[in-house]
Amino acid sequence: MNSSCHAPGITYSADGSKLLFSQDSNYVAVANVDPVAGTLTQAFSVSLPSPPANPNLFNSKSANAGGLAVTADGTTALVALNANNTVGVINLSTGTLTGQIPVGNAPNSIVVNGKYAYVTNEGGRPATTSDFTNLSDGTPIVVDSKNASATTGTVSVVDLTTGAVAHTIDVGLHPAGMTLDGGKLYVANSYSDTISVVDTKNNEVVHTIDVGVPLRDGAFGAGANGIAIANGTAYVTLGQSNAIAVIPLAGPDAHKVKGYIPTAYFPTSIAYDAAHNQLVVNDDKGVGAQGVLGSAHGVKGFNTHEEAGVVNLIPLPTERQLDQMTAQVIKNNHWDSKYVDVRHDRADRGRAPVAIPAHVGEPSLIKHVFLLIKENRTYDQILGDLPQGNGDPSLAVFGGNTPNQHALVTRFPLLDNVYAPSRQSADGHPWIVESGSFYSNDILSPDWIRSYPGGNSNDALTYTPKGFLWTAAQKRGLSVKLYGEWSGGYTIAKKPDGSSYSWADFYNTTLYKETNGAQGAAIVPDNSDTESTTVPSASAILDPHYPSFNLGIPDQYRADYWIQQFQQQDATFSVPNLTIIWLPDDHTNGTSTGYPLPANYQADNDLALGRMVEAISHSSVWGSSAIFVEEDDSQDGVDHVDGHRQPVYAISPYTAAPQAPGVGKVIHTTYTQENVNRTIEQILGLEPLTQFDLTASPMYDAFQNTPNLAPFDHVPANTALNIGPGNTPIAGTGPANFDTTSVASMSAVEKAWNVASDAMTKGKEGKPDSVDEDFLNHLVWYSATNWKRPYPGETEIQAPDAFVAAAANKKPTEDNDD
Repeated sequence: MNSSCHAPGITYSADGSKLLFSQDSNYVAVANVDPVAGTLTQAFSVSLPSPPANPNLFNSKSANAGGLAVTADGTTALVALNANNTVGVINLSTGTLTGQIPVGNAPNSIVVNGKYAYVTNEGGRPATTSDFTNLSDGTPIVVDSKNASATTGTVSVVDLTTGAVAHTIDVGLHPAGMTLDGGKLYVANSYSDTISVVDTKNNEVVHTIDVGVPLRDGAFGAGANGIAIANGTAYVTLGQSNAIAVIPLAGPDAHKVKGYIPTAYFPTSIAYDAAHNQLVVNDDKGVGAQGVLGSAHGVKGFNTHEEAGVVNLIPLPTERQLDQMTAQVIKNNHWDSKYVDVRHDRADRGRAPVAIPAHVGEPSLIKHVFLLIKENRTYDQILGDLPQGNGDPSLAVFGGNTPNQHALVTRFPLLDNVYAPSRQSADGHPWIVESGSFYSNDILSPDWIRSYPGGNSNDALTYTPKGFLWTAAQKRGLSVKLYGEWSGGYTIAKKPDGSSYSWADFYNTTLYKETNGAQGAAIVPDNSDTESTTVPSASAILDPHYPSFNLGIPDQYRADYWIQQFQQQDATFSVPNLTIIWLPDDHTNGTSTGYPLPANYQADNDLALGRMVEAISHSSVWGSSAIFVEEDDSQDGVDHVDGHRQPVYAISPYTAAPQAPGVGKVIHTTYTQENVNRTIEQILGLEPLTQFDLTASPMYDAFQNTPNLAPFDHVPANTALNIGPGNTPIAGTGPANFDTTSVASMSAVEKAWNVASDAMTKGKEGKPDSVDEDFLNHLVWYSATNWKRPYPGETEIQAPDAFVAAAANKKPTEDNDD
């Protein structure tokens, strides 16, 4: 039986003899329960309908089944069909779907109360013609006109006798889990950090309980998503806080959080086990990515996809135990951090400027911040060969292809202990620009049925009411420019004959421009790429012609375009205070015909980065600039410390001085992407967006107040950028009759992988992480190690067939890497 389902999508039949769980592969599984043996056996499954035809659907096949409930008489099951905006009605006697009931947008959970069913709608009410809307999986969502985040959340009250919605209750944003108790319905509102208490007699909200982060003025992102009630006390799972809020429902402290119980990573649902007086808690991400990949060749490491969810059995705590647990939760979440007070009225604006101010709002020596976002590499893959850092040279498969990144850490700090909280691009980009990945964690992961918001603006339900890093800057009156990041899509002009421009065409155009016509050819006209976004705040500042994610365009093309734009800004004294750039080609495209090999993609990306840093360091704003470079995630590789560890660079005249000639200061401090965000916020005086950047410490040990204004000069690539399969130049980019010896001498397994790569990557060049990650990670490893080393955890080089077959049998997502 498949085990991929939403947290609320599991329930027992009325008599406990059957267990039902919804599947994103479009069915509800029903299993027989043997309580003596403690086993499940397949009983039957119920096929579910695909969503109605809609050209804007992310996935046209899956209804994205979610919450489940069974009527009291045990004859009928109800399932939330998230993509269909309906509730499916299942006859448990016949095992068939008998109908669908339209409800609100993106139904999540269901509870039954007599002849009524209550359904939470994360996307709120259906839109009217007068509403400002943004799409989520093809559905118009009523949204804020600036950040495009949902502005309504509702509960549909379904009359089961008529099969129609009898009433709609307005609750908080992104309502998720619910429970019934004593004539009241308790609704967890994930994006409002509240619990709505509904009187089921008149279906009105009678109380709203605040379960937000317990800090002055609040902090977004506690993430209430599930609730259980026992002995007059509510227990609320706070997914983003890795905790359970304990709330008495009566007495002098009624409806106030009394304390917290710690959980593992990301609790999503909760139930009370009366027989054992304990809470049963599902933790989606559990103990994190701790699956060790080891091999007979001595190579071992971790990957972000090796997650292990857990179920906690927690006895109800005594008063003393709750006090101890509360202290632990506060410590775990850094709610006691000295950095959480960011009130601007506490800032001393008369202080002398420093690189990183002590308080948000105080003057900084840095006025221009550049944030460059790359794709998917671990620390060990790039910098594991450096003896001064905590690296594993055996995993440094791209160390030799990245001379600029190695040169940067001879002068600027080597940060060898920085982590991405994300698993992949879909949650990686939100962690950077929204300081959290709330909907992606809670609903979309792990199978990304509804959307894949990896740097792209394509799902209104993934945006929070707190906005983005750029809106925080705009709120302070600062200027911002986006290059590629948060584009909602692009169009590229066709050739005169109607065909598409190839990687070789863009490469030759770049070569022509960089050599003033001595090499290459001006094939691609200027501004052939047009970008757009549906998020109003991003649309106003998104460069319309800088290419977003498209592996068919070399990063040199991006660098050429951006450097020209930047030099114009520099000449006109209009360099933005905050510039966010997506530089994506270190993602690679396998070993596909017409595209570079992984190592050559790395060389292209590395050279582009070096040239961009060089341009900034030779500009008039260098003396007041800081550049931060990070990966969106580190999923496409392994690391001997943790799969989430990534190469991060802090580059500025004000970064810490080298600890020795040619050796940048080695910093072992544990940091994450949120520390990078908080450092940017500290520099520019921005209000933190969520509890994650609020509680993060600025990266003080990476900076100093005495500048070194010497510029950085890029290092030329030490390998050709246009080398494809067979280690030969990509057709159309090299000599007319290049040597084919390498192609002819390829091993059978290499040829097989190249053929499979062509098939697996075809048409996906512009879709982040659209190739199965197991397939791509093996292919990249084999290619980078010249087809001589087995993948970590394995003893021989595998043929591609099993990976291709496994990818074909995975969940019905059309644009993800699971």
